[in-house]
Amino acid sequence: MFTRRFTLALSAAATTLLTLSACGGDDGQATDDRKPTRAASSAPSQSKQPSAAASSYKPATPAELLPAYRTVYGMTSSPMCSHVAWDDPGCGEDLTAAGELAGAMAESIEQDFPDGRYTEVEKSADHVVKAVNTVRKLGCYGMGSTPPKPDSAKLRELCPSMSTIASLAWLNFESNVTLP
Repeated sequence: MFTRRFTLALSAAATTLLTLSACGGDDGQATDDRKPTRAASSAPSQSKQPSAAASSYKPATPAELLPAYRTVYGMTSSPMCSHVAWDDPGCGEDLTAAGELAGAMAESIEQDFPDGRYTEVEKSADHVVKAVNTVRKLGCYGMGSTPPKPDSAKLRELCPSMSTIASLAWLNFESNVTLP
């Protein structure tokens, strides 16, 4: 398992990354702002995926698609849950949105660019989905369909660590999408 020192270092790294990403000023909202409640889902919804215009002959790049996907999935900032209670449903909603968005973008990239041009984006999206699914399996942040199996004392420590890993996976995905 994770040692306390490793967990603190990981949390500090995530906080630093979030602070640096906030300097870019996505929309000026604090990371604590919560969106309206939405139902958690373990799989990306096909109906939510933005589609390219029918007359377009060239598919949009991941960097061009990300703003549209952010709007569709309600992602205004990076999901960061280490500062909230392990059973906070708002954090579960943020992580669910991140996982759905990453999964949908990976599917879109796979369909639009079968030549493997954006393999790193697909891989990093897969890491986000896997990390979010791990948090869901644990039952953290009200994400599981059944009550959590481990006791709440263990989850108080484990959930923030696992959500930090999911948040770091999201930041890696974002950087892979926006890199030229």
